[in-house]
Amino acid sequence: MKGLLQIGELARLGGVSVKALRFYDDQGLLRPEHVDPHTGYRYYTLEQAAQLAIITNLRFADFSIAEIAAILAAGDIGPEIIRTAVEKKQRELQRARDEIAAKIKIAEILARSAADTEAPPSLKLAPLADQRVYALRKEITHPGDAIKQMFETAEARVAGVSARAQAAPFLIFHTPPGNQQDLDVEVCIPVTEDAQSDLPVTVIQGAAVACSVVYGGGYFKTDRLFAQMSDWMAGAGVEAAGPLREIYHRFGADQEDYRLPSKMTARSARDYLTELLIPIRLTINTKENE
Repeated sequence: MKGLLQIGELARLGGVSVKALRFYDDQGLLRPEHVDPHTGYRYYTLEQAAQLAIITNLRFADFSIAEIAAILAAGDIGPEIIRTAVEKKQRELQRARDEIAAKIKIAEILARSAADTEAPPSLKLAPLADQRVYALRKEITHPGDAIKQMFETAEARVAGVSARAQAAPFLIFHTPPGNQQDLDVEVCIPVTEDAQSDLPVTVIQGAAVACSVVYGGGYFKTDRLFAQMSDWMAGAGVEAAGPLREIYHRFGADQEDYRLPSKMTARSARDYLTELLIPIRLTINTKENE
């Protein structure tokens, strides 16, 4: 028809297939200006080539059909609408890029450690979430009884305000666990989200990745396993992003002023279940304009 473009002409101008234009029509993204009632041929205006360019540009930037439809539904598509949509998509793509880069880095760490070092048994890599806790921190000389008393005091304090979360308590070693004197430790008791305001709450920061090892039995294994984990990290080319945590999944407790679920407690040291965890830092090189 005079002044209109046939579907094949628009396809050539827009660098797309005729099939794609039919698909965009079906999805309501780009309706023909005119459809011949007898032949079914689709015709477009030259101005619609500009709208097609918007669609193909957005598709090239990984916009979904639904996202494009939402943008076009605004009617008059001005530069501000496009800019806002593209900046949002840019942030989404950058997050996806960072996630992929982190996975590549983890694969690199695993490959390197498998080739160069002997990993500790049951070594696990996983994200580490932030955790709300009631914390007591002290420098102690003799770790055994002093740490136990710190936990008893902290558990009773949290139980007194009914703020205990059903998660394993843990100990943070601000100095390496091998130190038998002047050991800087922090007892952490998980608390609920609605813990009373008069209970001091500390948020222990998580990490993108942490490495951990689980073991059973007495705590005498901590020093040896911590040394193995440190050797593994050195061989894998990663650095600690925080101090060692000793997480008590099953442990002994006096429970004089509080009560814990039976699954958390053990009658003897041989039934203890403990996890050593170290947050690690992923060094990832990404370029903003890649």
